[in-house]
Amino acid sequence: MAEVTYKTDGDALSRLIQLHAGRHDIRMNWTGNGTSDLIALCNAHSVKARLAKHLWTGMRELMQMPEMALLPEPLAAQVTSIILKSQAITDLETEAHMKRMAQTDTKKGAT
Repeated sequence: MAEVTYKTDGDALSRLIQLHAGRHDIRMNWTGNGTSDLIALCNAHSVKARLAKHLWTGMRELMQMPEMALLPEPLAAQVTSIILKSQAITDLETEAHMKRMAQTDTKKGAT
């Protein structure tokens, strides 16, 4: 089975970045200039990482508030469900990604 690759444009560094970004399901508007694409990729990643960090911190603070116990049970259950579901989905996606990368590495070794 062949590895699926996407059309890549630009200089060699940009094409390499686009190739690896595609393997990680990262979709961006690429400039074709490796340095600019690398900076854009790092910026996009850092924005998403900061957002995730702040959302998780906020949810953790919400869970620790004494008022959480005063919420109606369905609302408290939904908040707890969101946190647990998000963690479970993240764990499953991480595991699936690791398996996909291991298969890619195995295919490369076989050729």
